[in-house]
Amino acid sequence: MTLPESLRDEVSALAVNAWPEECCGLLVANADDPTTITRFVVSSNIAADPLKTFEIDPQILIATHRSARNRGEVIAGCYHSHPNGDWQPSKTDLSRAEETGFLWLIIATDKTGLAGYGLYRRMPEHSGDAGPRHFMRCEISET
Repeated sequence: MTLPESLRDEVSALAVNAWPEECCGLLVANADDPTTITRFVVSSNIAADPLKTFEIDPQILIATHRSARNRGEVIAGCYHSHPNGDWQPSKTDLSRAEETGFLWLIIATDKTGLAGYGLYRRMPEHSGDAGPRHFMRCEISET
């Protein structure tokens, strides 16, 4: 997966500024090359407890689907922060990962700032099978 350094740095800054709450948004790619993230869309975190979880604003999701379709793009994934310093997907993340192939960028923050990040793809248990969910860590290219 390609995530330009400038985009990663911008999303990371949002996560650091949101601490101790979780920030969230969407990752957008060109429909012809969904392996390269070209932009992100910020969403308000409308979760009941943004200190512990995230929820993307449904209006942002719908508007982004429309604009992406009109621009020849796709929503390739989402991003959110973990203000506890852990960039591994949580059990909550896994339980909410509905779409196979969807990317999850997790930015870890703590009181000192950025702690790290990881990009994950939601995978089925067995190739071609809709078995139990799991994430696969993706290698990130910055170019």
